[in-house]
Amino acid sequence: MVREPLSREEVIKAIERKGGKNIPLFLHKFWGAGLMDKYGSKLEALASNYPDDIFDAWYLEPGFHISSNNNPSYRWGYKDYSHGIKHSIGETYELLDWDEFDWFLEDFPNPNEPGNFDAVEKSLKHADGRYKLGCWWRLFHERFWAIRGMENLMIDYYENMDKLKVLGEKLLDFYKVIVDRYAQLGFDGIFTSDDLGHQTGPMMSPAIFKELYLPLYKEFVSYVHSKGMHVWLHSCGDNTKLMDYLIEAGVDVLHPIQKGCMDEVYIASTYGDKISFLYGIDVQHVLPEGSVEDVRNEIHRVIDIFYKPEGGLLLGAGNGIMPDTPLENIKAMLEELSLYKYTK
Repeated sequence: MVREPLSREEVIKAIERKGGKNIPLFLHKFWGAGLMDKYGSKLEALASNYPDDIFDAWYLEPGFHISSNNNPSYRWGYKDYSHGIKHSIGETYELLDWDEFDWFLEDFPNPNEPGNFDAVEKSLKHADGRYKLGCWWRLFHERFWAIRGMENLMIDYYENMDKLKVLGEKLLDFYKVIVDRYAQLGFDGIFTSDDLGHQTGPMMSPAIFKELYLPLYKEFVSYVHSKGMHVWLHSCGDNTKLMDYLIEAGVDVLHPIQKGCMDEVYIASTYGDKISFLYGIDVQHVLPEGSVEDVRNEIHRVIDIFYKPEGGLLLGAGNGIMPDTPLENIKAMLEELSLYKYTK
């Protein structure tokens, strides 16, 4: 390896902006669909040279239109899915009809589903003293979006806000049990997602976020903090107008600060002393389309913008690295993320 993995203590220092020897890496080996199929053993050999500073473990989430295990009720649905439709989140669902909301709530998945933490527990032997991050995708907005469909959700923000609030509280109850289970296993943080932004702004007005999501976020983050863990949030798109709310809620680490959507200099200078960033290197243009030199220069640029001696910066890929990305660009990214030092 080009360097040894960072200790748990060093990662905590970086997150809490209390110094640290190196910039922690997470999701730097975020392989998108088809990348491993294209490069196979070459990619595995390359990746083995670059350490994982953070150990991540994903519990078995409820299924979408069907169960993820042998219990047919362990899914985010409530009836026959044989005629489900594919909607804007890219999964097949029988979308919730509000007239059947009571049925949906009665058939809500059990967070203590037998076996759903078996893989997490077995994987702990590989943690090796590193910072431990418990993970799942989709928190509130993305979960509403999946359950109702994006088009319906946009209308719900104005016509069915009360029902969304009830659903949000039900999700909170579910997540608190999941958080408890990670806490009991000695995890240090929770990583989840809510793609709140599109390319030029948030998917909902700041007023809607403040009314619906801010109370949910506050309660969720407060609960995670009460268990001695940090909250890491992935949110694609332009979240600039929501930054103050995410900070008010207490989010510890935000990923990815998407290039082309958010003004990195403004975000770093305005919020860098209030929240930590897992900056995601651009997988949309720089990595697949740039030269090796472009990749190296981009990483130098990002670190020079965001780095502070007190910490607050972690590095990874912005999203899944796509198979049209040259292998030499992936190597350049991993090398610079691991070894480049702040130079100004």
